[in-house]
Order: sequence, then C-alpha cells, then structure tokens
Amino acid sequence: MNISFISVFPPYRGGIATHSHLILNELKKNNNVQAINFIKLYPSIFFPGKSQYGNNEKIIGERILNSTNPLKWKKVVSKIKENKSQLIIFKFWHPFFIPCYNYIIKKIKKDTNIKIAMIFDNIFPHEPFPFSKILLKKLLSNVDIHIVQSSKVEKELKKIAPNSLYDKVFHPIYNNYPCAIDKEDAKSKLNIAEANVVLFFGLIRGYKGLDKLILSMEKVFETRSDVKLLIAGECYSDKQKYISMIKKSKYSDKILWKEEYINEDEVSIYFSAANVVVLPYIGASQSGIVPLSYHYNKPVIVSDLEGLKEVVDIGKTGYVFNLKSEHDLSDSILKFLKNYNENYYSDNIESYKSNFAWSNFESSIRKLLAKLDS
Repeated sequence: MNISFISVFPPYRGGIATHSHLILNELKKNNNVQAINFIKLYPSIFFPGKSQYGNNEKIIGERILNSTNPLKWKKVVSKIKENKSQLIIFKFWHPFFIPCYNYIIKKIKKDTNIKIAMIFDNIFPHEPFPFSKILLKKLLSNVDIHIVQSSKVEKELKKIAPNSLYDKVFHPIYNNYPCAIDKEDAKSKLNIAEANVVLFFGLIRGYKGLDKLILSMEKVFETRSDVKLLIAGECYSDKQKYISMIKKSKYSDKILWKEEYINEDEVSIYFSAANVVVLPYIGASQSGIVPLSYHYNKPVIVSDLEGLKEVVDIGKTGYVFNLKSEHDLSDSILKFLKNYNENYYSDNIESYKSNFAWSNFESSIRKLLAKLDS
C-alpha cells in the first residue's frame, strides 16, 4: 500500500516525534511510505522551551509542511498525489494544526478516493484552546478511520464524532533508547548517594502534578532517610514555583532537579538510577512515560486517571494512587519502597510488555480499512 504519513519527526525532539518515527519504521516493513515532516512546527512565540530540536542531525521525511503557511499546505497536497497514495495518516495532538490538516484533507477528498486515518495522542489539549470543539467536529467529519490510544481519548472521540470508525491501540513500548546501565554507575554519574531513587521524568507542565509530588515526598523523607527524589526535565510552566517549593522543603538536599531537556543518549542514566517512576498527573489522556519506564523494566506509580491506570497491572508493574486523597501518593511510595523487589517487578514488566507492540498500529489500520470497504 502507498501511504503518506504526516506528522512531526526528528530532527524535532520529544515523545510525539519519537512515537511517529517508530510507527513509520513499522509501516515501512510492509508498505511504501512517504513521510511528510514539518519545516516549521510552532511559531517561536508559542513555544515555551529552549529549542524545538534534538541534539542529533537525523532528519526523517521530507520537511515541507509549515503549520501556518497555506502555500506549503498546497505543496503537501501535490506531493501526496505524486506518491499515488492510497492512504494518508495524520498524527494529531493539538487543535493548533487543524487549519493545516483540514486544508490538506479537503483538497485530497475533492478529487481522489484516498482514505484518511488519524492517530490521536490527545483530542482535547491539556491547556485551553479557543474553539477546540467546533474545529475538531469539522476536522473529524472528513476522517475515515481513527486510532485512539486510551479510554479517555476514546470517550472524547465518541462525544465529538459518535459514528466514527475507530480502534484503540495502547501506546507501545519504546525500543529506540540506549540499554540500561548498572544502577550504581548511573547513580554515580548523577552524584546520588541514597539507596532508593524516585524519578519524575519528562517536560514539566502544570497538569503533570510535580508540585503534588514534591509536597508528598515530605512524608516519605520523614519516614525514610535513604530516598532521593530525582526530577529530570525542562520546565514549560512556572519554574520559580517549583524552585521555591524545593527551597522551602526541610529536605531540599534530598531533591535533585536536572532542569533541562534530557537527550535520548542520556535517558538510560536516569531510568537506570531509579527504583520507581512516578506520574502524579492531575490531567492526562495517556503518557509516553509509562511505556518508556516499562522499556527499562521500571515499575510506575500513577494517579488514578483512566488513561494511566489502565496500563498498570496493579501490584505487579506498579501502583495507582487516589488523586483526591491528600496522603495516598506518599503512602503508595512508602508501600512500594517497603516491599521493593527489583527482580519481581522486572520479571512482571517483561511479561506485560508483550501487550504493547508497534505492529498493532498497522494491524488496526488494515482492520478498519477492511470494515470501511465492507
């Protein structure tokens, strides 16, 4: 099958670019795939980080799409037709891209029979975006098949497009990161002396609940002196808020924050040092941090949001805490550390990972296309 896949790919950094690249690699095994990448993703004024790019020179796909330039949208339409594509796959994560996507889809639908698939990371954005619902309804009315990756996104899709043809494919396990290293070597590289390490990993935004974790760790530190909270990620929200919280803590020496984007070749250091990865999110449809943790056979402690708890085998691959309970996160971390057995969790996660394969995306798309034609 000839496929055009429109998404963000390297050299852009971050989980969505990596996720798209790995789907692309899988699709290429059985299909002729044209990858269309962005030459301009976000205008700089809308981007809160230090850089939109990773630290390598790897470029995936043709960088021709500009999110705000209709002339480039027209060029993408021409490229798709030149490829004689039978299917276009769009990666969707934010309504900001709807005008661009809508233009391409409508131009393609006008004079071809090319099918349109949409793979969703989110449907509604984490932060408010004007006219999201109206824009989404217009976009999805022209999409033939949909792939969601969590029950939360599934419910959102049903609300906006109740008659949509869709399938649910859980976020697969990352397989492109460096191998784990010896735990003591990893801790040494990070200058960590404590026996136990609680890791918060990823870009820091308000909805990820880092403030809740910092406060919850006070009780953990009071109970145990052998614990370090390791925070690894660049801050995209109120940086001073977190700095102030850490400074005010009686246990500030037990908190280490590497406030920077963690490049792919360094990721293994942080996960190798950790006993457990905590996702204290107060709002999320799903997260790539859970499959990244599982890649390193690290258990997780997640909030009881539907898109997070559904990918945890409680007591075997991690724990789920009650967001509404003031002390449940502290208690869950303490319970985990008390009963910690590295081999137990590692063995369970290794078995559990078989449920999350990259090939599931292609299988799902083919199944939906068959239904569409039946």
